[in-house]
Amino acid sequence: MATMRNLLRMKKQQQPELADVFCKYGKQYIESRNIPLEHHKIMHDIVVCRTAFLGGHTEVCLSCGKIQNSYNSCRNRHCPK
Repeated sequence: MATMRNLLRMKKQQQPELADVFCKYGKQYIESRNIPLEHHKIMHDIVVCRTAFLGGHTEVCLSCGKIQNSYNSCRNRHCPK
């Protein structure tokens, strides 16, 4: 039976996102198959989504002054974010 510590440790481990899978295996996948150019673009959009590559903006809380950076979305309809 799993202990509470093990359950918390498992919960802390994040599951890989689709962008992580594309970064790790995307090049091999593209080279081993003849996929349409549109699919290349979709994969690229998902990889760069919500990263500095697409730019972003800074939000400041008026009551506490906390600053938070937010990156822009790729706006691709296939993106899970």
